[in-house]
Amino acid sequence: MTELEPLLQRIEQLTPHFGRAQEDLVALATRGRNRDYKGVLQNARLVLEMLLRSLVSTELKQTPGKAMLDELITKFRQQAHAGIIPTHILAHMGTVQAWGNLSSHDHAGGLHDGTGVKVDLQEAVTSLNSLVAVLTWYHESYGQRSAPAPATDAPVKATPSAPTVSPVRRGPSARPADGRRLALAGGVALVAVASGLGVLAYRPMAELSSSSAPSLREKVDALYAANAEPPPPADCQEKDPQGLVMLLEMGSKLSDRVPEKDRVREATAALPALRARGPHWSPEGWFHVARASLLAGHPDSEAMNKALLCANFAAAENLAGRVGVAQQNLKEAVDRLTRAAELDARFWKPRYNLGLIYLQVPRVEKAVLWLQRAAESAPEIAEIHFRLGEAYQARARETEAAGRGQDVVADQELARAAFCRAKALGHPEAAAFCTTP
Repeated sequence: MTELEPLLQRIEQLTPHFGRAQEDLVALATRGRNRDYKGVLQNARLVLEMLLRSLVSTELKQTPGKAMLDELITKFRQQAHAGIIPTHILAHMGTVQAWGNLSSHDHAGGLHDGTGVKVDLQEAVTSLNSLVAVLTWYHESYGQRSAPAPATDAPVKATPSAPTVSPVRRGPSARPADGRRLALAGGVALVAVASGLGVLAYRPMAELSSSSAPSLREKVDALYAANAEPPPPADCQEKDPQGLVMLLEMGSKLSDRVPEKDRVREATAALPALRARGPHWSPEGWFHVARASLLAGHPDSEAMNKALLCANFAAAENLAGRVGVAQQNLKEAVDRLTRAAELDARFWKPRYNLGLIYLQVPRVEKAVLWLQRAAESAPEIAEIHFRLGEAYQARARETEAAGRGQDVVADQELARAAFCRAKALGHPEAAAFCTTP
């Protein structure tokens, strides 16, 4: 708490100047002292949204309507509105947004799954360091125009634009600030365009200390587990806390759990921020760029190749197989998917994907083989059993055409059993095929 208390005191000093945001600022301070760090991040996000809505009204002369925080920050990143919010303040806003978004989602599966997001003191300190910078800047820039007089008679001492509290300690590996700027949008890092040059430049935020990386890594790994994918080998993993925050925020947008009708929209929204981090990505980061581009309908071969620089990254090999299918290069797809299957015996997705390819070619024996292997790896996935039933049906048709009647009966029974298993697991189409012979 010793790190948090100076931040809370500074926020309380500024609170009287923030109109209708005062209620959330008071709640934030109370939650901080009660160690409700998740609530702290959520209140900080609400305050930021109020400030930006006010700026849209006063500076852009627009009605914010129902615009959410992502849209509000995007407005001030546009070239037409450059300079209204300084770049370093946009960076701080992005930090508050990223942690606020993360704390608003669970990221776990079942109710007894222990992989949900846990927010600790370090995350609260990181977010509030940035919130103090934003509030100080806003008060100095707009306080005389819009803020009421302080509630007490004692004058509020003027403060410099940088936060007066001690910053979060940085680990020895963290790089010093060097004048390059980082902004955040949509809860993830978006690199600002360098003034007059039209080039992209990047700086990791000082507020994200290297000491937060281990807990962030665990949360990123939990997202891989929720998506039934193995994480990359240790030497290919993202190490920078800022990059890990971005991967956490993107995980929910690029997950298989996103409804199919929303996948293109979510991936398209995520792509600009992912690409903007550019050369600072590890192979793990480029894997997410490649995944987003594929889901958005525009496979990025360069990003995919950079992800594949990690030699034993099974999830990247599987993704490369999907890219091969999208580009109608089935040989490349089969090679990549086979490699993914060899790298991790528990990874069912490449086995399932190979089964689908061979069903469509068709090479029925191979389809049966790979779908059987997928079912062995993940016996709880209804879709695998349904497709395996289709493969057995296809093989029954082939054996019937070849005049092997006894084999036809065996395959029909195998197909029925697979469909019934899919039905028991909840597949919506399987019931029609799970019939008594």
